[in-house]
Amino acid sequence: MSNTFLKGIDVSHFQGTIDWAKVAQQEVVFAYAKASEGNSVSDPFFSANYAAMRAAGIARGAYHFLHADADGTAQARHFLSLLGTPQAGDLPPMLDVEKACGMQATAIDRCALAWLTQVRESLSCTPLIYSSRGFWNSNLAGCAALAAYPLWIAEYTSAAAPVLPQGVTGYAIWQHSQTGKLDGIAGAVDLDLFNGDAQALAQLARPAS
Repeated sequence: MSNTFLKGIDVSHFQGTIDWAKVAQQEVVFAYAKASEGNSVSDPFFSANYAAMRAAGIARGAYHFLHADADGTAQARHFLSLLGTPQAGDLPPMLDVEKACGMQATAIDRCALAWLTQVRESLSCTPLIYSSRGFWNSNLAGCAALAAYPLWIAEYTSAAAPVLPQGVTGYAIWQHSQTGKLDGIAGAVDLDLFNGDAQALAQLARPAS
């Protein structure tokens, strides 16, 4: 585990209009914006957030909220249609897996893997998977293929590091708070830590062509 962390946030339409220049002045070096949900929902603030993050000098990424009761490949295509062509320095997409949608674990696993596989093949990069330890242990721990993807773990604790889910040996990003406060953002925002230094974050990002 790294002793070095980089500050980041993840946002959606719930944060409204964000002053990304102000956010960048508060040691936030990376951020993810919600792009899509299910196979038809688009976040109305995604395009503005995604462009403004890059303009502010923040390493940017995009994420999709999985509906486990819908086709995973179709959801990936919806996400990719909103993302457009990635640029040098962009971070790999993230898949948010936190709702069962009434499905059993095997169906959730299959749906998540379909999304991850489609995105990986389309963008030639390895996406991250986001989940909490409780949801993972109840629904994803039986799928070794999911554990091969970099984990973005949600765990709100004052401890120095999160407790990892079953079958997982490390993590890339830790969402340690959902009640953060930053200048430039009205209301609460999720706070994240990248488990590494600036060089490691740059290696995770898309290289210059």
